[in-house]
Order: sequence, then structure tokens, then C-alpha cells
Amino acid sequence: MPETVNQRWAATLVGALVGSGVRRVVIAPGSRSTPLALAFADRPEVSVFSVHDERSAAFFALGLSKATGGPAAVVCTSGTAGAHFLPAVMEARLGASPLVVLTADRPWALLGFGAPQTAEQRGLFGRFVVDEVDCSDPSVRQEALAHLAAVSARAVFRAMDARGPVHLNVPFDEPLAGEAPGPVIDPPVARFSSASRRPELSRVAEAISRAERGVIVVGPRERDDGFAEAVHRLGALLHFPVLAEAASNARFGFAGAVGMYDALLRVPSFASEARPDVVLRFGGPLTAKGLQAWLDVSGAPTFVFAEDERIIDPLHRAAEILGGEALLACEALERSKAPAAWRRWWLESERKVRAKWLSSSGALSEPLVAREVVSTLPPGASLLVSSSMPIRDVDAFAPTGAAGLRVFANRGVNGIDGIASTALGIAAAKRPTVALLGDVALLHDLSAWVSARRLGLSLTAVIVNNDGGGIFHFLPVAEHTPHFEGLFATPHGVDLSAVAALGGATLHRPTEPGELRAAVIAGLEGGLHLVEVRTQRKANVMDHRALFGALAEAL
Repeated sequence: MPETVNQRWAATLVGALVGSGVRRVVIAPGSRSTPLALAFADRPEVSVFSVHDERSAAFFALGLSKATGGPAAVVCTSGTAGAHFLPAVMEARLGASPLVVLTADRPWALLGFGAPQTAEQRGLFGRFVVDEVDCSDPSVRQEALAHLAAVSARAVFRAMDARGPVHLNVPFDEPLAGEAPGPVIDPPVARFSSASRRPELSRVAEAISRAERGVIVVGPRERDDGFAEAVHRLGALLHFPVLAEAASNARFGFAGAVGMYDALLRVPSFASEARPDVVLRFGGPLTAKGLQAWLDVSGAPTFVFAEDERIIDPLHRAAEILGGEALLACEALERSKAPAAWRRWWLESERKVRAKWLSSSGALSEPLVAREVVSTLPPGASLLVSSSMPIRDVDAFAPTGAAGLRVFANRGVNGIDGIASTALGIAAAKRPTVALLGDVALLHDLSAWVSARRLGLSLTAVIVNNDGGGIFHFLPVAEHTPHFEGLFATPHGVDLSAVAALGGATLHRPTEPGELRAAVIAGLEGGLHLVEVRTQRKANVMDHRALFGALAEAL
């Protein structure tokens, strides 16, 4: 039987996306998106994942993008469905992840006059997308099909070039599915190329030539493109220490990385003596407030390498902001200048603090959980760290880790929503995956456990359960209002065995470090595992203060 107009249109669009590199798609079930869902399902080279909840589906696709570095797609029906994509779209935009968002829509003839499940979807994501395509109603005219293929291919290019989300709004009229299967169409796809990505480095090279106490600071960065090796090679040649955040993917497995800078910079004498005369700044916003504050007051000329259109300079202290590829910048700046003793002093100071920390043991405090989880992971594993306390504890207290460990975190807008779904997307890329998150983040994303059961994915989720929002105890509000427990700490009293049962997960409840390591190792062998570690919110503040004090004594 002849194909329908919708089938031809959807097959052309999907063919252009596939021809431009889309190989993974997450589909939230719905009626209006039927032509797109069937067109993707007809492509054997595309991995298709079905996730019920749109919000979870978008974060799942975000995880796929993070893990693979390629453009993952997510599809939903019309109406409010696309609105649930917004948190993940925001994270993809500010966290530099290529994401192709497809929202099915009602045809133009139904807009504006009360047709059910109809809303204005053009501009749905505002400034959080790097490209937006509002498709016309389907047509079989060759010039219309050629234009659809071209704008779809351009959207994928923009997603990869600007490292962010793109939105294609695709109207369909009924009938949404014909009796004949849709054809697999590979339309001619235009090839797009970027302008030069090499930064202009004359001023930074001049500053380096005069510097004797430079530092390299690397914030969150997820691309697996050789940057980590290049930045450490640069640090060694310049004799600059590399202060690498846990989520930078430039800390674990690199002997020259300074990981325990949070503890070091809390010692006033060290912070003063370590003040740099030039700063090279890569990656996203820093997790450790102390490091950012130390940089801000240093007075050193700071050169910010702003790839992916992200400018990280909150207090406007940068001497220069340089666009282009960070990897190319590192390779172009390789020249030795600063005294070797400066870098050796940083690394020796870090070694003393690290040795003190690794020799300590005790009950499973939250800092110890972060240390033990990271040190247990094998080469090639993936670790997703939730916002709030887990990312802070991993950044401050995880100085060791296997070579090849990839660390992911939703640090674009720093939300705790969609963490488990993002972890599932990362796990779907077929790497051993562990997620470290708090109990509130877990409860914020319960639908992920339904998806994990349906899709048969393997994931080990380590849950630090302190029955509420433990991070708020570190804020002044904890001491200044009688409403703290009800409005901020928000204890929930949920038995997490019910969450494990929701996903059919194996439940582990370790109480000492050896049991935690054993649970993580068991989880990495496959299947869905929930590892619950109980801690106390109020005691956690004292644990952190005592630990930082003990580490300071090592200097």
C-alpha cells in the first residue's frame, strides 16, 4: 500500500538525523509522535529506548549524550509533554551536552482555537537551545523534503558544534499511522563545518613567559577528547600544578593532579604562600567555593578558555576570555618556563595531606563514603555524582581513582532532578556505572527505577541516606530559625527497601568500609543494585570540620 504523507515526512527527517550521526533515541510513548517513533524503530542502526515519563526520558537521553559524546535524541508527543523536557534541556545547555529534542505537535489548522492537547510549542525552550526548527506541516513536495533534511542535518551539526540542545518541533495531522510500514529513507545530507577552533593565544603566551608561579585550574568537563592528557603535559612543561576538580576527568589516574586543594587552601599560611601570578582556567563552574574565592582574591591575571560558548567568570576577574578548543590551546602553549620547584612544592603538599587522609579510617562518614566508592572503581568505569553533598565530598575527599575512570555530573544548573535517569542513560552506553547520590535526589526521580526494571539495565546506585537535606546544615539558616527541620531539612522517613523493590534491585546496607567496597564490587558484576549507607545530618557537619582540621595538621 502507498506510504502516508506523515510516514514520508518522518522517515526523511529521521534519515537526516541518522545521516548526521544520531544513533540513540529515547521515546516517551504518545499518540501525536507516532510517525517519529515508528521511523526511528525502522532504523536498525539506531538504539531505541522507551521511557514512560517525559522528564525521566530527557535525562536518560542526557546520560546517553554524556557517556558517548554524541548527539542523543529524545521524542515526545504534543501538549504538556515537551514541557517536562525543560530541566534536562537546561542542563544540556549549561552543561555542554549535545541533545536533539523532538516534540510532536498538532498541525497549524488546529492551533489557537481550543483543540485538545494543543499548545504553542514554538520557542518552548527559549534561550536554552542552540538551534530551533519549527517544521511545516508534512508535505511530499521534493523541495519541502529536501529542506526538511537540510535543516535537520544543520540542527545536529549545531548540537555538536555548540555542544548543546537543539529543538525540532514537528507537526503531524491525522491519520498518524498508515497500514503500510514507513520507508527507510536516507536523504542527501549536507555537510557542515565549523570555523577555526584554535584560540588566539598571543597574550596568554606573553603572560606565561613572565610567570614563575602559575596554576592550571580545571573545572567540570566531560568530553573524552584527549584534553586531560594534554593539560597534564602542559602542566609538566610549564611547571604549573594542575588543580583538577573530580568532575574534570583530569584528576583520576594522573600522578601530577592536585586533588586535595580544598583541604590545602583551608590552611591560611599555605593559601597565602601559594598565591599564583597567572591562572589558566579550563572547564565549567567550580564546585569548591574555597578554590573559586582563592582565585578571585589572588589578583593574578586569569585566562579563561571558554569552549562550548560557556564563559566561566562570575566576578568578572578574567584578563582575557578565549574561545576555541581547549585541547588545541594546551598543545599550542607547550613551552617550559616556570621554576620546577614551584610545582614540586604543590605536589609534595598534596601528597602529605593525601597520605594523612588515606591512613585514616573509622565509621562510614559521608567523606569516607566518597573516598571508598571512588577508590573501589575499576579502570574504565563510569561514575555519576549527584549535586548537593556528593559532588562536594567526591571533589574534596576522593584523591585516588583508577586510570580511565570517567566522572559525570549535572553541573550545568546543579539540580538534583533526573540524577538516576541520567545515570541510566550513561549505563545504557554499556560501561560499568555507579551513581553516588543522596536520599532526596533518589526520591526526586523514582520513575527511573521503573525504567531500569523495564529496560533491564545494570546500575549500582550508592545512596547516602541522612533522612533529608543534609547540605542545609552547613548554611546559617540551620542556626537561625525554629522552622529549619520542616522547611529545609525535610525528613521523609522513607524505607528505601521499597525503592529497591520498585526496580527489582538488590539491596545492600553496609555499615563499615569493607562492606561498602564489597557491595560496589558486587554491583559492578551486573544487575540493578541499591547500596544504602545511613548517616546523621547533624553529625555530618562536625565530621567535615574535624576532618579538615586533621588534614591541615599534615602540613
